[in-house]
Amino acid sequence: MLILKMLRDMKNHLGQFISIFIMAFLASFVFSGINAEWYGMQTEVENFYQETNLADIWLIASSFNSEDESKVKKLSGVKDTSLRLSYDCPLYTDNDKVLTINVIEENTLSLPSVTEGSPLNTTLDGIWLDESYAKTNKLNIGDQIQLDIPGTVFTKEILGFILHPEYIYSSKDSGSFMPDHENYGFIFLYSSSLPDNFDIEYNQLLLSLTKDANEENLYQELEGLFSDRFMLIIDEDSHLSISSFNNEIEQNKAMGGVFPIVFFLIAALTILTTMTRMTNSQRTQIGTLKALGFSKNRILIHYVSYGIWLGLIGGLLGLLIGPLIIPPILFIMQKSIYTLPNWSIAISPSSFIIVVLLAFSCGLASYLACQGQLKEVPAALLRPKAPKNKVHQGLERSKIWYKLSFGIQWNLRDIIRSRIRSLMAIIGVIGCTSLLLFGLGLRDTINKVSQWMYEDLNVYEDKINIDPKASSEDITLLTNSYSGQLIQEASIELKFKSNKVNGLLTVAEQGDKIRFEDTRGERISLPDRGIGISQKMAEQLNSEIGDIIEWRIYGQKDWIESEISVIYRTPMGQGIAINKEVYEETGQSFMPSSLLTSDIVSNTSMKAIENTLNKNNLMNSFNELLESIRMIVVILIMGAIILGSVVLYNLGALSYTERIRELATLKVMGFHPRLIRSLLSMQNIWLTVLGIIIGVPIGFWLVDFMLSTMPASLDMRTYISLESVTISVLGTFIVSIAVNILLSRNIKKINMVSALKSVE
Repeated sequence: MLILKMLRDMKNHLGQFISIFIMAFLASFVFSGINAEWYGMQTEVENFYQETNLADIWLIASSFNSEDESKVKKLSGVKDTSLRLSYDCPLYTDNDKVLTINVIEENTLSLPSVTEGSPLNTTLDGIWLDESYAKTNKLNIGDQIQLDIPGTVFTKEILGFILHPEYIYSSKDSGSFMPDHENYGFIFLYSSSLPDNFDIEYNQLLLSLTKDANEENLYQELEGLFSDRFMLIIDEDSHLSISSFNNEIEQNKAMGGVFPIVFFLIAALTILTTMTRMTNSQRTQIGTLKALGFSKNRILIHYVSYGIWLGLIGGLLGLLIGPLIIPPILFIMQKSIYTLPNWSIAISPSSFIIVVLLAFSCGLASYLACQGQLKEVPAALLRPKAPKNKVHQGLERSKIWYKLSFGIQWNLRDIIRSRIRSLMAIIGVIGCTSLLLFGLGLRDTINKVSQWMYEDLNVYEDKINIDPKASSEDITLLTNSYSGQLIQEASIELKFKSNKVNGLLTVAEQGDKIRFEDTRGERISLPDRGIGISQKMAEQLNSEIGDIIEWRIYGQKDWIESEISVIYRTPMGQGIAINKEVYEETGQSFMPSSLLTSDIVSNTSMKAIENTLNKNNLMNSFNELLESIRMIVVILIMGAIILGSVVLYNLGALSYTERIRELATLKVMGFHPRLIRSLLSMQNIWLTVLGIIIGVPIGFWLVDFMLSTMPASLDMRTYISLESVTISVLGTFIVSIAVNILLSRNIKKINMVSALKSVE
């Protein structure tokens, strides 16, 4: 009987229960969909790392030998080691194409995964080639590749195609954000396949650690062991490929976790108000059930089940559909940036927890709504509830009150006496405005980053990368041919107190092709004393202006101390920037790595030119890198629109139902339906305006919060255009007015007799 009653109640309050179902569905849909995307990526990459036995630490130096390897193996916490020689080598037939050659012996760490062709075998003479490079350049197994090693040229047969855990994200140089599989790839071969006259000096020593290894002590032991040479220690956090992929996962996790919370809270709030109104209107039915012998607990379970079933069904449906729709959309962009053996969805335990929490919160809201009614005895429940003693408020007793029109008085009195309902309406408008502005604002911020980086800070047209082997005469010839600004970029280590991070050094000579802005967006120049540090890097080091930090270029042993004179902001390339003269005062030699120019580069065959990067191509590459964020933003904007529409409709329907007696009274008194609609619209506009005023700054805050979850290498400034603010405000107004018009049509259908009758 109670089940039939529940179905009948849901049918009679279909709009409110559908809105609760939609909120529960959307919360689970968005969360589980984005969750399945990043959790699937995380699961696949962890399996890939395990299958290929990815190293934990990479030691990079000018040379390592078997004796060095034996010493490292004896250190506490070291599980296994492998030697490797790695260097970039241009193709003999096309110098624009570069392959990173990795020479190994019988290695056990960071092994390639063969996808096609011959398995790894030390007895085979040939190479295993990057699968993406091979397919892009239409190379087949058995083809020959000619490699240009300084001093010799040799040809090797392609034995197989491979993927590698250290090249999930691979870039040709620091200026290319997107992988260029046509011009850059990697190969692996055994040392036995090298020409006899090739002198092997391994420059990498790979380590795997035991579970109980003390990394801090191990780093100190390694630095002491190889104090006779410069050595760079790279762990998973500083490895480009591993850290980039981890940052992508963390970023998607943060974006997917914020939005569903709003749906979650509104679903609980909606069912709380709906069930409160329902149980108030069903006092007689509750009293009858208790009089018939139904226990308090059984009636309580009956009403609590309304919320549990809605939360559970909506959550389960979202859990089923979200992972099927959202991940494939996001994977399209991810696949163009990262290379994994498999791309699959994986539903994490947290997705099931969300469904349980949805059912629990909706059930709890139902319990809170009806437990008050169940405290009364049947005799009291079978009588009409005594009306509240409505005392005149202070405003109603003031002189100002009598100067107000009837419409304003009626609406003010209704708002004051129905505080909960009015507050719900305001919250609904706040949610609609802030979430819509959040999605649009995040889109604006992402679009602005490209303009900020390539129009405001970098005002060149082409970036000419200089060949590291170029002589000073070659560079002079280049600067005489093209006007511009020389810069030196290099990877560096930085440390301040106990903090130690990796970053980018930028040394700039006098010029205007690269610019700097302070934290307020004002143009600044590099200081004549000290260094400039990017804001994100300063935050990582926990440093500020006036502090003395230490830094060194990869490949150098000695640390340089410099005082922070200015803090600048840049979207990419977090690190430090130094004036050329200040840099040379530290004892370093200025070795330009690039020429920034606005001239048309016609002769790319000059000796000094390694390659040329056009700013438009860099902008397109950078925009593609951010495309995955844009895809999530689209999903969030669609969710915000649905959320706003459903919430405002539900609140409007609730408001109309609760005021039906008042509206019937106005009709009896002779008020025309058009005048009654205007009264309703007046209050609707007031609450909408108030909600928008509060919702706009919350929308800005949500964008700020989301940007705080971005990777340390990426810095974005909150930028929300006037157009987005206008769209959010007008969109909320349109939804609110449309709901009001839709519901006000019911005024003509009000049965004045039944609406004004007391509880029977």
